[in-house]
Formats: sequence, structure tokens, C-alpha cells
Amino acid sequence: MDRFIAGIPRRSALTGLGAVAAALVLAACSAPGGSASAAATSGPVSTDVGSGKITLSILVDTPGVAGTEKLGALFTQKYPNVTIKVSGDEFTNLISNASRTLSSGTVPDITRTSLGVLVKDNLLQPLDGYAKLYGWDRWPASQFASSRSNAKGSERGTGSLYAVGNGYGLTGVYYNKKILKKIGASVPATLADFEKSMAKAKSAGYAGIVTNGKDGGVAYPLQNLAIDYGGVAAISDWTNGKAGASVKTPAMIKAAQTIQDWSDAGYLVSGVNSLDTTSAPAEFAKGKSLFYTSGNWQAPSLQKSMGSDVGFMLFPAQSASQPQYAMSASESLVIPAKAEHKDAAAAFLNFIQTDSRARQITVDDFGLAPGGAAGAETPDAVGVVKDTLTAFAAAVKKDAVVDFLGNSTTSMSLTLIPQTQLLVTGKTTPAAFAAKLQSEYANQTGQ
Repeated sequence: MDRFIAGIPRRSALTGLGAVAAALVLAACSAPGGSASAAATSGPVSTDVGSGKITLSILVDTPGVAGTEKLGALFTQKYPNVTIKVSGDEFTNLISNASRTLSSGTVPDITRTSLGVLVKDNLLQPLDGYAKLYGWDRWPASQFASSRSNAKGSERGTGSLYAVGNGYGLTGVYYNKKILKKIGASVPATLADFEKSMAKAKSAGYAGIVTNGKDGGVAYPLQNLAIDYGGVAAISDWTNGKAGASVKTPAMIKAAQTIQDWSDAGYLVSGVNSLDTTSAPAEFAKGKSLFYTSGNWQAPSLQKSMGSDVGFMLFPAQSASQPQYAMSASESLVIPAKAEHKDAAAAFLNFIQTDSRARQITVDDFGLAPGGAAGAETPDAVGVVKDTLTAFAAAVKKDAVVDFLGNSTTSMSLTLIPQTQLLVTGKTTPAAFAAKLQSEYANQTGQ
């Protein structure tokens, strides 16, 4: 599964990911230090790591171990009394075993997981106090939106802060510069331009779009189209789990119809439903299609394989004057409520967001855009990796980011993936597609 379809961002084996793009779900939420829930008042917090020797245990998904160890080595240089011990497990195991792990007698000091029931069961340390001490509450509030939750764990984007990450993912569109030039087109500025470019590419013997239909990639352009057609409010409410939210809307039905039309027109690469997060970028790198819809976590590998022939842009809006939206969500690094070294854990979370060397690792090793204070120094980057950082900054500046459809509930991706596969093969209708998503949302949220 691609890393941003599931309930929280998942790492791609290609990139050894770390966090995901500016967890920004539009800043209809308060800053990290405000609006704490009742569960957020758990004891004093401090920035003092102390001088006694301690071992800080960090549990992440397996592909993130190497990068996290690099971050840990830097942290130990600053705090020699702290030893960092990093362990890894498969992403699905982290999520399915989270409640058991965090309620056991031995818990990690930091781990990567989702929120939901862990918030409801008071298994996570609220981070509002640390946000105030470290100044995160003065950073762009949208960075922390998907990491906030109400006390019931049922709605994100509001309530207390429970997670942060070292960086953020960002969806958009990669384009092959050689093919663009060959068909006599320029980087599309509008959705109409985008569709015209795909038509030209098909006429020249190329696919318009390659994406990983096997594990959810079709949801990226689908969600962008729904925002293009109906605005972001309904999508934002739905991905945050807001009561009464719905995607059974004319905009979603029209978006699904457009995806189906693109498939019928032959714009999608042949066999799109058989391509996963490894094979889809490989097909794109071979020059099989003009566009590849994915996220910044693929940029480092595409930079290596395609060099200056690949570029990155945000998905186009209907009008060049409208904001171009991107999907983004935090990696959700949390401090368990039973963690032994909470203050040291918070210091580590602050360090990976603010230290210039750590931020560079976020870009180089994880392929992600670092968050942080407004105006924070941007790490060095070239080529398409630099393109993704530029696009990230533009989206954040305009608050043009929203969480993923698959994040609306802890298991929505299990419905979203097969339904998009049925959509592109014409085995469901756009109306039935939207109705199925909404029905599953109602079943899972009890709304």
C-alpha cells in the first residue's frame, strides 16, 4: 500500500520514509498549545533532559529504522547522556498491536501509530504542554491539524495535540519533461490543460497517467478532482471524521465520473490496477507515461533514476487563479502515556523538527518536507526533490492542504482501494462508488 492511503501515512519500501507532509488539514484548528481536552492535563512537563544516563527507546516501522538511527545519533551528540535504541516492526503490526503494546508493562518512549482508540483509552501523552514550552504553538497551526484529536478519538483536526513528525509528505504530479517537450505541451496550469496534455500523450503513444492502482494511488487524483469540483470543506470534514460529514456529494460523483472517463479514454496506463508503489514509479521512470500521481516520498528515487528529466507540480485546479491543493498528513510519532522518559522523548521530537542537520536527513533519507517555524531554513536540495519542497511551501502558505480520504477512519482504505479499482474497470458507477464510501464511513463511525 502506498504510504498515504491508510489510516496514517505508510512508508514505501523505496524511500525508507519518515514523516509525511505538513499534516496540514487546513487551519480550521487552533494552535498546538490551545484547546486541550480533559485528558490533556496529565502532570508537569519540562525541557530538562537531565544529566543521568538514560536509554530512549523508539519503535518505528521497519523501513524507517535506518533514518531514525541517524537522527538518534545526532541527538546523542547534543545530549551525550542519552542513548537512542531504535527498533522496527511492520506497519500493520504497529497499528494492530498498538493498544496491547502501549498498555503493557514495557512501552517504548516514542512510537509511530494512529490516534483514535488510543486517545479514547488515555494511552497517549498529550503534547500541548510541550508545544507551549518548545514554541510549537507559534508555528503554522495547520502543520499539526491531523495530529490533534478530541477526547473520544473520533474527530481529528481539533482538541489536544498527540503526535508530531520530523517531516511531511505531499501529493502532486510528477511529469516527464522529455515527453512534455515531444508532444509540444508545457506544464499544465489548469485542469483543462492537464487533460489536453494527456490526450496529446495518448496520441503520441504514451499513457497519460501511471499510478499504483493496486494499493490505492487512484485515490490521489480522485480526491483532487473532488476538491476542484466542490471545494475543500466537505472533504476536510470527512477526512477529519467530523459528525455529519459526507462524500456522497455531486462533487465526488463528478470526480469519480472523471476518473472513469479517463480510464475509458485510455489515459490511465494499461493494467493500472496491477501496479503497486514499487512498480508504478518504475514504469514512469521507463518513460511509459507523461504523468505520475504520487507524493514527495518518491522524489529521491526518481531523482536518481531520471535526473533532470522529471519535474513535480501540485495537481492543477480548474482555474489558474484558484489554489492547488495537496494531500498531507503527519507520520504520528507519539509519546505513550506510560513512557518512562517523557521529557527526553519530547526533546527528541523537538530536535528532529528544528535541528538543521536533522531537517536535512528528513529530506535526503526520507524524501519529505520538514515542517517547523514559519521561515525556518530550507534544507539543501536539487532537481525534483527541490521541486517538492517548493511546492510544499506554496501549499502551506495558502493553507491548501488536506488530509487523505483513507484517513477518515482507521480502516477506510480497505474500502477505498477496491472501490477505486472497480471504478476504473467500469464495474461500479460513480454514484454507487460515492454511496459505498459514505455507507462504510457511517458503519465505522456509528454516524
